Amino acid sequence: MINLSDRKRLCVAAVFLSLLFCLLMVRFYQIQIIEGDKWSAAALAQHQYIVTEPCMRGSFYSNTSIKKGHPGEEQPFVVDVPKFHLFVDPDSIPEPSKKKMAQELFALLPGIDKEAEFFKKSRSRKIATWLDREKRVEIEAWWGPFSRKEKIVRNAIYFTAEYKRSYPFGSLLGAVLHTVQEDQSQPTGGLEMLLNAYLQGKEGKRLMVRSPRHPLYTGKVLLAPENGADVYLTINHYLQAIVESELAKGVQAAGGLGGWAVIMDPYTGEILALAQVPTFAPSHCADYFNDPTLIEHTKVKAVTGIPVVAIGGIDLGNLSECLEAGADGIAVITAVAMAEDMVAAT
Repeated sequence: MINLSDRKRLCVAAVFLSLLFCLLMVRFYQIQIIEGDKWSAAALAQHQYIVTEPCMRGSFYSNTSIKKGHPGEEQPFVVDVPKFHLFVDPDSIPEPSKKKMAQELFALLPGIDKEAEFFKKSRSRKIATWLDREKRVEIEAWWGPFSRKEKIVRNAIYFTAEYKRSYPFGSLLGAVLHTVQEDQSQPTGGLEMLLNAYLQGKEGKRLMVRSPRHPLYTGKVLLAPENGADVYLTINHYLQAIVESELAKGVQAAGGLGGWAVIMDPYTGEILALAQVPTFAPSHCADYFNDPTLIEHTKVKAVTGIPVVAIGGIDLGNLSECLEAGADGIAVITAVAMAEDMVAAT
């Protein structure tokens, strides 16, 4: 038989275990029901996260319809092209393979040496930026066999996409167009800044999965990106190229410091070409803004107080339209030369 003292000890133990069980049930209820969303989010964050899905900025297009009835193919002055940033996940790479992996990877990326990034305690280290699609394909072609041979999870390296401005005609119309900073966040001036609200678009969101089975550059799109609006200019790329070329020759022949030229349709006021020398190359904007002697080249002189003279095909019929379009002066050489009485015409 159980004596009285043993019975008391059993009762105390039973009460204690009952209280402990009740506390566990209360805690379980708190975690699963009251704080369920919080802990579910924390658990998902271990292998899922949300990244920005880039959008394309609007492009500027040339006026290819200056010859009535003969519209040409669309020709952009500037477009967004996809570029890629390369990352590694050092924590998922076995220590014995890190050095060999870094050496072979950087052999494909001349001029880049970030071997130390492979030995940092991190899940994400940026290795290279603004790679083109061909370089990405080359790296992926190397990575497949290498990761299988070294038994490394295939998402130990991954790419993120971003768009970058590209200029098919180089510096053509550069001071008028300008550009944007590398992260597409801020225009540097010109039409890029003036029309930024139409050009910028809206970024989307993508759910990324961190798992040996899922590469990090795939995932579910939560919010689709909206590309920016395109802008069609009155300027024609052929006329712009001719004017810039001839203007540069004229400035050089005259030994001048610079020059400006505008071609305008006197009947509509449309600007068909707007050139200046020295030019501004948007793809090298940092060189201009970091050099005080070059900053002035980034500004359109025709809208900074320099007198504008209309010339070519001007007569009494369209003279007032040229003045209304903003010309400070009129050259009417042909109209005077063709007049019956040149003295009276002046």
